[in-house]
Amino acid sequence: MTYLVLARKWRPQSWEDVVSQEHVTATLQNAVEHERLAHAYLFTGPRGVGKTSAARILAKTLNCEKGPSSKPCNTCSSCVEIADSRSIDVFEIDGASNRGIDEVRNLRENIQYTPARGKYKIYIIDEVHMLTQPAFNALLKTLEEPPDHVLFIFATTEPHKVPATIVSRCQRFDFHRISTAQIIQRLSSICQNEKIEIDREALQLIARKADGSLRDSQSILDQMISFTEGQIKADDVIRGLGLIEQEIYFEVTDVIQSKDLGKGMALIEKVISGGYDIEEFLIGLTDHFRNLLIARSLESTQFIEVSEDDKKRYDQLRSAFQEEDILRLIRIIADTRFSLKQNINPRIPLELAVVKMIKLDKMVTIEDLLLRLESYGRQKSNGNMTFSNVELKDGENHPPNQDDDVKLNSHDSKKNEPDDCEKESQVTFKDVQAHWEEIIKKIKHKKITVGSFLQEGVLLGLEGDTLQVGFGLSNGFHIDAVMRSREIILDVLKEVMGAELKFQCIKKDLQKRSSGSSKTDKEQLLRELVEKEPVIKKIIDDFDAEIVG
Repeated sequence: MTYLVLARKWRPQSWEDVVSQEHVTATLQNAVEHERLAHAYLFTGPRGVGKTSAARILAKTLNCEKGPSSKPCNTCSSCVEIADSRSIDVFEIDGASNRGIDEVRNLRENIQYTPARGKYKIYIIDEVHMLTQPAFNALLKTLEEPPDHVLFIFATTEPHKVPATIVSRCQRFDFHRISTAQIIQRLSSICQNEKIEIDREALQLIARKADGSLRDSQSILDQMISFTEGQIKADDVIRGLGLIEQEIYFEVTDVIQSKDLGKGMALIEKVISGGYDIEEFLIGLTDHFRNLLIARSLESTQFIEVSEDDKKRYDQLRSAFQEEDILRLIRIIADTRFSLKQNINPRIPLELAVVKMIKLDKMVTIEDLLLRLESYGRQKSNGNMTFSNVELKDGENHPPNQDDDVKLNSHDSKKNEPDDCEKESQVTFKDVQAHWEEIIKKIKHKKITVGSFLQEGVLLGLEGDTLQVGFGLSNGFHIDAVMRSREIILDVLKEVMGAELKFQCIKKDLQKRSSGSSKTDKEQLLRELVEKEPVIKKIIDDFDAEIVG
């Protein structure tokens, strides 16, 4: 007996076997049960999601010897013949090879005859969009008013190519792509029945490669069974299908973080010498940054379809990138994929893309830039601050209102403090400004994430012995991380400044002043500042800054 591939052996034979198409199966079952059948159906959707299988099951429910019934028995001669594609009353026609007007004319002549054995004569036309326009025209009248014993079922992956006149004469059902989780569940059930040992991670790789098609996943599983001996592991799937390991994509983000061009070129050499397809690499890299964007935006990995270990890595990595920067990286990859088609040597666009991503600086919004420039101009006139330490305060120089700011102190404050606590510290704000980079560096050495978060803040001032650091309203996560590690910060402040200082995180609406300004007003203000301060123009030119609306 010849070997039967898994896709045929495990083809759905009843409505319960159809995966992830409950909206279709429930409607068709009810239609049969209540005798509300249409004379023509159009099944649309991606490949391998159950369109033709559902058509066969519907045929079995109608011509079953114990029916018509919403559930076929799958044991009578009619059900068996339909399942084996040898029923004389069920015609499966390939639209690609029977697409002409002559074939449709023959069909119109044959449908006049009653079924030989069953109750209905059923025509299943697969890839119906391949029919020619004259063939569709010849089918119109018959399709609108067929004999009572005839039922048409059309299946297609490209419904937009089916004429509207045909679609309007059918009941249309759109089949969905099958989720990775459901494919894994189905493959796991098949492996248990077939006594095949396979890792969960290997199933996940197969399901992702299938891209929503259950039939494709079964074919890949068949291939992996032949490729391996014994248990199927994730490494076997990677080698057998030529997939790119997820670790390489994490190496890309590491290179971007470190801004190490040498490591970037070495990574490209690794991809090229490994024989990986560059187009596949860029597609996988897009998925990688998409996962990172979701983890960053939602602060959750719930909607990322990767292994649990990779989910943890995305969770750790998300704080290192801003959403805007991830979107810019994805845009670079998209442009590179387009460039591949225009370039004879695909390595060159890939190298250029990696260089761009490594050299890419963090985005600064126009609101932050203008606020910093305003503060710089105001404080330069006072002669007490450098550009690198911009004070972010409202222009009225009054204490923050309770409605505007949220203060988090490193120590509980008391209502009635002793008079000696009100004396100014020997450390001045200018001293802290002069040593701020050293303080950040030492904090990073002890705990790099805390140092990075604190670096995102802005020095506001020194009131008594309390150092104030400002954060935007969207930086609540930064404040939480900083406050959890406040002991590290206090120790470093004491070590560098030689005095015991407290510190205060102020959560402040830094964009309030510019919220009512239009983009034109912002550009005008920026031009005025450039005219007053030539150094600002030099900064913009040197860093190739641009205004982001």
